[in-house]
Order: sequence, then C-alpha cells, then structure tokens
Amino acid sequence: MKNLKLLGVFVAASSICGFAQTITPNNPPPHQQSSTTLGPSVNNGVYIPEHLPNRKPIPYVPLREADVIWQHRIWRVIDLREKINHPLYYPTDEVSAKRPSLFSVIKQGIISHELSVYDPNPSVYDPDEEFKIEEPYSEAQKAFSREVTFMKQDTVTGEMTSVTAPDTIKPSDIKQYWVKEDWFFDKQRSIMDVRILGIAPVIEATDDKGQFKSYKVLFWLYYPGCRNLFSRYQCYNPYNDAEWRTYDEVFHKRQFSSYIKEESNVYNRPIVTEAQGVDALLKSEEIKDNIFKFEHDMWNY
Repeated sequence: MKNLKLLGVFVAASSICGFAQTITPNNPPPHQQSSTTLGPSVNNGVYIPEHLPNRKPIPYVPLREADVIWQHRIWRVIDLREKINHPLYYPTDEVSAKRPSLFSVIKQGIISHELSVYDPNPSVYDPDEEFKIEEPYSEAQKAFSREVTFMKQDTVTGEMTSVTAPDTIKPSDIKQYWVKEDWFFDKQRSIMDVRILGIAPVIEATDDKGQFKSYKVLFWLYYPGCRNLFSRYQCYNPYNDAEWRTYDEVFHKRQFSSYIKEESNVYNRPIVTEAQGVDALLKSEEIKDNIFKFEHDMWNY
C-alpha cells in the first residue's frame, strides 16, 4: 500500500513538471495566440452562431393553376437612396465577409457560376424580360465594367478634352434594383399572394459632362434561382442585432420600399410614357390601391 502511494506521488510530480516545462515564454499555452497569427482567436459575440450556415430558402406554398383566379404582372423600382433600403446597399466595400451588400453577393454568385445572367437588351424585342437569352460567363463578366467619360486638361495646350477610360462597377454605383413579380389571388387559401420572378441591378448612365442621362440595367437574374444563395447571407436589421435576416427573407417578407414603374397593359409600355414626376408616383399608388381593393372586394361582411 505504501509503495502505491509513493508511486502516485511520483506520477503527480512528473505531470506537474512536464506541464511546467510546456508553459515557457517560447512556448505559450494553446489559448494564448501570437499577435502575428491571422484569424479569430475568440468568439466575437455572446454565443456561437450556428443557424445561418444551415439556413434554407423559405419554401413557397404549393400552387395549382386551377387555384389562381386572378393574376397581374408588376415591375417595381427599389431605390437604394431611400433610408429603409440602405440594408440592401451598404456596406459599399467588397471586403465585409460577415455582411456583404446585395450586389457583392450577386457578383460572388456570378463569379462562382452559381447564378445565371440574362441579357437585359436582347436583339429581339423582349419587353417582359422573359429570361430567354442566357449570357455566357465571358459576357457576364463584362457587366461588371463600364466606360467612364470625363474632362481632362491637356498638359501641352491647356485645353479641356474628353477622355474615356474603363472603370469597374462597385457596390456604391448601384442606385436601384428593378423587380419583376406576379400578384395573384389563390382561391384555395383565399389570399392575395406575390412571387418575385426577376431582379436586376441598375446604375446611372452619364453623358460626356458627367451629368445623369438615364438608368442602365446591368443584367437580369431569375429570382427563384437566386434564393439558395440569398439565404446564406445576412442583411442588417437596424432594430435588433439578434434578428439579422437573410436577403431571401427580406424579399419574402417585403421589408423594402418601392414604387411601381410598369404593369401589364394592352400597350405594353411603362408608366413614364404617360405620366411624369408626381403624376407617375400617383399612378403607381393607384395600381397598388387597385390590387388592395381587389383582395378586399373578394370578401363579404
């Protein structure tokens, strides 16, 4: 018994000596990280986020053609200069790994061949953006660059001359998103519902003097094909940091501000061809009100 006690003391002493030898100035403990080591050494938060990597798109409710008794196609404009839409616009840099902007997510999806790009201005007249002409990857890459014209002073003559140079489109250059969607009344559930079909980033085109000329669509994306990618990236929630939602949830829950620029009509033309300025906004609100009234009138009290 005495020999066993001596053996236990010897083992414990050996363990303490070995542990003391490992903790030296040249050999720090595992939880101490050198200042030259890259990467996080501690949890940057009060819990370990585990939900986002496994996030899936919100599934659509099954829909039959026989249950759709009314349908209307709408084109919307999401203006990123509105404060409520800033979570879709910021951050404007492309190095934010935790919370990239929507355009950074789209760009990454195109580079990784996860998203398909469709021609915004096909040679055949296609006003409904029916996703018929898919651009190859080489053409999709060209959508991220543009030619910028600016005035530059000639160092010899001193005169101002017009110069055109290539420029890369950055997230800060995206001013709007155009959304194509279908509103419909489902008699099976007795509700008015909406499905987004397409989304397109839009920049401002300028003239030789740098003045605004028109809006230019870079490309169209088939939205149902974007949902898997959008569901893996968070969008900032200004009211609760524990309730950051994915981009797919933001669009699904309609957490953005927009106005209608076109509806399906017999002339197949946008609102701006018949109304401008405030009149165009009033026409947009009239279309929204008509959709609301249609759903309201389906019920009898």
